[in-house]
Amino acid sequence: MPERRFEYRDILRQADLPDPDAETMHGLRDIVDEGVLGASNHVALALPLVARKARADRPTALTEAMELARFIARTRGVGAPIVANALNWQTEGIEDLSPAEAIERLQERAEAWDTAAATRRRELIERGVAALSACRNPLIYDYSSTVADLVRALASGGGLSRIVIPESRAIDGGRRYMSALADLGVPILFLPDAALEYAMSQSDAVLLGAESVTRDGGISNTIGSTLAARAAQAHNVAVYGAADLFKVGKRMAAELPAPDARTYDFLLKEGEVASTSAPELEIVPPDLVTAILTELGPVAPADLSAALAHRSA
Repeated sequence: MPERRFEYRDILRQADLPDPDAETMHGLRDIVDEGVLGASNHVALALPLVARKARADRPTALTEAMELARFIARTRGVGAPIVANALNWQTEGIEDLSPAEAIERLQERAEAWDTAAATRRRELIERGVAALSACRNPLIYDYSSTVADLVRALASGGGLSRIVIPESRAIDGGRRYMSALADLGVPILFLPDAALEYAMSQSDAVLLGAESVTRDGGISNTIGSTLAARAAQAHNVAVYGAADLFKVGKRMAAELPAPDARTYDFLLKEGEVASTSAPELEIVPPDLVTAILTELGPVAPADLSAALAHRSA
């Protein structure tokens, strides 16, 4: 596990500010060092942490809180734009207010985030169901709670004939879908990743979750997602990402650095020795993406920048 949380302590020391308390360090462990997984979870942790920091009973509390927000935004927020975007929204205009007003505003926005995020998710699902009204056999690759909710909503209307699920072996995401959707009563075709070509011939849409989305519509998702999208293009099957507009970052797909590698030692049998290093995430290029399903409805990659003007918390 990385130890980036200690960088925040060093920032405070360099500014002659008090060291962060244990609760702040524990929160940073969960967020920037990813002791807890999931960008949306990190937002839910970060905004209250910043608000709590500002309420501390000392003259420098608000300064420490703003440093905390900036630190999280430039660490975890790089790989997960929703974290940076949410913190930027929380702290917008704060430094123009009196300390008392600033503290109150930070707290109000932290409390408002969950309600607003739930509303955006509900709207995404409603508009996604409308956009996919003709879909009968979706292929869902790697686990996404948003995609799972979308498929559940599609199934509730009686519109699905079958759900196609490649195993997504890198993080076993396909099996998570199997567990999450087992109660729907819809037939499931569960396939090894090597059968992607066949899987695509049995599908009429590909649904992908997104760790993040680039400004030009590239989708950051688990390795194998690009293979699925290329197979879909070859079979003339539409590819949809599902993402809250707060997940859209500032950079284009071509501007992103190479993804970090991880090990896959579970692939080896006892006694076998080999390198198992490969990325966990990859960017599905925008030209393979039909649209991003958002709270505003489906947005084509070329229209994504314009859609951001209508993004609201």
